[in-house]
Amino acid sequence: MDGIWIAFIHSILGISTFPKELQNLSLKFLSLQIVVSGIYLSYSWISLYYLSVLDSFSAFSIIVVIGMLAGAILDVPLGILTDHYGQRMAFCGALFCLMFYYLGLIFAAYPIHLILLEILVGIYSALISGSFISWFLNSWENIAPKSSEFGLLFRNIMGNISFAKSIIVALATFVGGILLQQYRIIPQFLFLIQALIAALGVILGLKFISMPKNEKKVFRKDVKNSCENQNPSSSRFPTLLNNLWRNYVSVIPFFIGFSILSFTAISFNTLVFSPLLYEIYSSNQTFNQNDFVIQFTTLSLLIITLTISLSNVIFAIFSRLSGKMTSFIKSAYRGIIVFYILNYPVVWMAYILVLIADFTSLIKLSLIIFIFFLKIILSGLATSLYWQLYYQITSSEKRSSQESLYNTINLIISIIGFGLIGIILESSNFVDTLLFLFLMSFLGILVLIIAKNPVKLEN
Repeated sequence: MDGIWIAFIHSILGISTFPKELQNLSLKFLSLQIVVSGIYLSYSWISLYYLSVLDSFSAFSIIVVIGMLAGAILDVPLGILTDHYGQRMAFCGALFCLMFYYLGLIFAAYPIHLILLEILVGIYSALISGSFISWFLNSWENIAPKSSEFGLLFRNIMGNISFAKSIIVALATFVGGILLQQYRIIPQFLFLIQALIAALGVILGLKFISMPKNEKKVFRKDVKNSCENQNPSSSRFPTLLNNLWRNYVSVIPFFIGFSILSFTAISFNTLVFSPLLYEIYSSNQTFNQNDFVIQFTTLSLLIITLTISLSNVIFAIFSRLSGKMTSFIKSAYRGIIVFYILNYPVVWMAYILVLIADFTSLIKLSLIIFIFFLKIILSGLATSLYWQLYYQITSSEKRSSQESLYNTINLIISIIGFGLIGIILESSNFVDTLLFLFLMSFLGILVLIIAKNPVKLEN
């Protein structure tokens, strides 16, 4: 029976013909991806839960920013320590923080409680950023043959893993929404389940994550030989600058562009989407400075949950197809630019046009959900291209600290952006917020267009 189940998973991931080591690595990475995605299981209703406690968009954004600030301060130092001590400790520490976050959220009743819990989320973010993704990429690089064939296989496996993970997240989100709306289960019960998922993640991290054999020794030996053979003592300083440029400075433009675009998507999903659908459907319960009436048993919550769940399924399907459907695109960099133009500035402008048009509430609701699904399709198709580009521009020796640098840049941009969005939502409306997201995403695309990495980009 176990053999049949494993064969089925291999077929879903498309790894049946992979070498055994890559099969095992892919299955471990999928397990960890599912666990880490536990933090997102409740994002379809967690923003409403925060608003029910805080009664304010600006307070919501400020508390989220506090957590991001904690992550930004700790990110690079913890990333450097992860490079030195290994990804297992960082991953398990991250999931340990996440477990206490959800346990604390069960009892959170005042803003100060949410502030302390968001600091835990910041520590989680700093620890997770340089751990299991870097472990997987380094392990793949250590095992997989260096060939164009395995480059395409890498695209496919990343898309397939996103597919399997998203299907599971979709089912869990759907079940959670049904429990909330139909069976009057309180949100705290779902937070307890997510705390248990995080505890499971600690166990899996201890079991699965390990540095490939002799990898640390090989890395240190390569660095030492490089310094001895190419850099006599009289030229160590230029070499230091060259290594700094190669490992960190050259990837910063990519990280800035990705971070700006990621911020627009995360802020929309966190602060805008669920309240927007809730307000359109429940027109008698509008959000303003004095009125935040949120009922978790209303039909609007079920619509939000169903939309989020179905979007995860759509993302899963197109993530799985992304490797094959984008195989004709030779340059991951150019492909990403095209997909991101459609996925960000064009989509934000479409939302704006729908909201300012003289449509009925039902038509607006339908069009917003349709555009949301269209954005999910574009995101799914871009999955394999993004991971191939990320794999190309980062280096195995410094991947944990590079990923932490990426996360730090992401958090700094989000800290500023979330604060501004909270102010806009509090004092204005959803249209002005979407206009801000449009301008930010346009800036992110420009940064990516001018970003260049002459060392690895087209290799």
